[in-house]
Amino acid sequence: MKIDELNLRLLSLLQKDSSIQLLKMASNLHVTEGTVRNRIKRLRRTGVIIKFTISVDQVAVDKTVVAFMLLDAAPCRLADVTKKLSAIDAVSCVYKTHTYGDLLLKVRAKSPGDLADLVPNRIKTVGGVAGTQAITVLNAWKE
Repeated sequence: MKIDELNLRLLSLLQKDSSIQLLKMASNLHVTEGTVRNRIKRLRRTGVIIKFTISVDQVAVDKTVVAFMLLDAAPCRLADVTKKLSAIDAVSCVYKTHTYGDLLLKVRAKSPGDLADLVPNRIKTVGGVAGTQAITVLNAWKE
């Protein structure tokens, strides 16, 4: 599917607030509501839009501690390690990396103590995890 300028502008609006009304989007884009509806259907059908979701204020749900972890996986265990780590609720993102380690994890916890418990008892105990390095976030300006 061709992603033209209108589709890019439509996707930008949806990324900012996927609950925006179709009529308001149409007005912002200077097109009809039907055009917006049809383009969203096509973007979903072709897999450009994977899902609609929400962003949660992590402070409001008491997940104020953020850390990134570089992780080494044992040879031939990367797929298994990735699947198991992705199932841990505190692990919000899992990325495959190229230079430092095999994976980069983003983890969230309620407190430094919870993070200190999470790493040795949930992450390092996953079979195939060969090593980790944690980098705790002190402040975030954009997420």
